[in-house]
Formats: sequence, C-alpha cells, structure tokens
Amino acid sequence: MKYYKNKYFIVFYDKTDENLQYIFNNVKDILKFKNKEINKQNINLLNVELYRALNSEFHFTRCLNGEVMRVYIINVEEDEENE
Repeated sequence: MKYYKNKYFIVFYDKTDENLQYIFNNVKDILKFKNKEINKQNINLLNVELYRALNSEFHFTRCLNGEVMRVYIINVEEDEENE
C-alpha cells in the first residue's frame, strides 16, 4: 500500500470540521473514487488542489465531490504509534 508522500493519509471532514467524511491512502485512490482516469495530468491537478487547501488557513476544498470540506494529512506512523 502506498501512502500520500509515503507517510500520510488524506482525510476529509465536513465544513464544520466535526464529522469525518472520507479517508484515502493516496491521490490515485481519490481519482478512483471520483471515477477519473489515473494519469499524470489528473494526479498533478489533484495535488495542486490539495496543496492549495492544505496551505490555506481553514483547509477548505471542493476537490472531492464539489461539496465544501476540510482536508488534512495525517502521519501514518504517528497514527500507528497511538494504537
């Protein structure tokens, strides 16, 4: 299993930041979820959307399904240590 940047989950919460909506291991899994072709262009476009959201103050994005959500990356290693 390949994680985002080799060590992160990509996690989407609702816009209130209270309810977990989706968890993905990597960008390719998100493209599969969106029924998009997995190619370099789509991977790069999604990475840009994630980068913009993750570097914004509130992490808002519509890149998953058009609905406003918050996106975070969670370190897999830290998550495993907490179990």
